[in-house]
Amino acid sequence: MDSAILCAIISGAVTLIVSIGTWHVTAKKDRNENKTLILKNIEDLKDDITAVNASVQQQIAVIDVEIRNLSARVEKHNNVIERTYKLEQAVADLKGGLR
Repeated sequence: MDSAILCAIISGAVTLIVSIGTWHVTAKKDRNENKTLILKNIEDLKDDITAVNASVQQQIAVIDVEIRNLSARVEKHNNVIERTYKLEQAVADLKGGLR
């Protein structure tokens, strides 16, 4: 085999190996950068979820207080209605006795 052809084959093989090695290192670096970026995004999402959860818990606490207040007002209202009904019955009984 001619030495020029052999040198060309070896040169081509070396170039191919270097190109593959460079691609591999670059791809690995890109994967590591992507992994780092994804992990950072996950941490940011965790922080966002924590903030949303805290806000929801505060809103739940406010709603709970409002429901308790409303329940107390409804109970007072129901007591007034019940007492009014009893008074109406008593008045009706008095009117019936006067006839």
